Amino acid sequence: MKSFLSLGIGKPTSVLEAPKPASGILPHQEEESLANLWVEITKSEAGCCKILSEVRNYREALKDIQEAEEKLLKDLGSSGLTAISPQMQQATDEYLSVVMEMKPKSDETSLAVQQVMGEPIKQYQALYEHLDALRRRRDAQLVVVQKCQDKLDRLKLKGKRTTDVMVERDSAQRQLKEINGQLLTEAKKFHSMRQPLLQPCIQAYVQTLVDYYGTANSHFSNFIQTSRGAHQIKDTEYEAMMGEHLKNIKSLKIVAT
Repeated sequence: MKSFLSLGIGKPTSVLEAPKPASGILPHQEEESLANLWVEITKSEAGCCKILSEVRNYREALKDIQEAEEKLLKDLGSSGLTAISPQMQQATDEYLSVVMEMKPKSDETSLAVQQVMGEPIKQYQALYEHLDALRRRRDAQLVVVQKCQDKLDRLKLKGKRTTDVMVERDSAQRQLKEINGQLLTEAKKFHSMRQPLLQPCIQAYVQTLVDYYGTANSHFSNFIQTSRGAHQIKDTEYEAMMGEHLKNIKSLKIVAT
């Protein structure tokens, strides 16, 4: 499955692989415990992958919004409308001032999102690499046991001596059981560390957004007050005036109804 471990607010890749089934080779309880735990890890991975994907999308959206506003202002300037309308010139200048004031904040927020979400994921990824190496060892040892068992079954069918192969198989099974126990222990540790590591990241991320929107609200509120004349136009009068403007726009033939 796609895992959030390799995101780093970047591109996801398939890194999470479940241990191979070992029914009939490992004790049922141990096999079931590992399988159930891996299901929980997989579910958590899927949820985190969605969160990190949205964080990445949001980071791109911040950049796109800033670029779109700058382009709009550039297009307004080149349209010639501001040259023939002092009111349009004033509104454009005020809008430009707000957009330029928000640009450093947008860049700061984008960087902060990377720091509070991307860097901690890299730390968590290091923990997974150890776990995945242990899983590969376990799966490789499982193959050894299966080959020994196949060899033993063939010798039994032929009625040949099986003592040496049985000793080899039992030794391989003991190693498998030991590695499987290590994997189960490490998987539990890995899973239990997810919330303590990621919860502060999510909280810092939310605080970063609150700060960004608080700054944006402050700048644009001042812009609105300036554009309508502070304490000169009531909310109801302003809404009525904007409604009249929209009515006139809709009445134009070039505007689809």
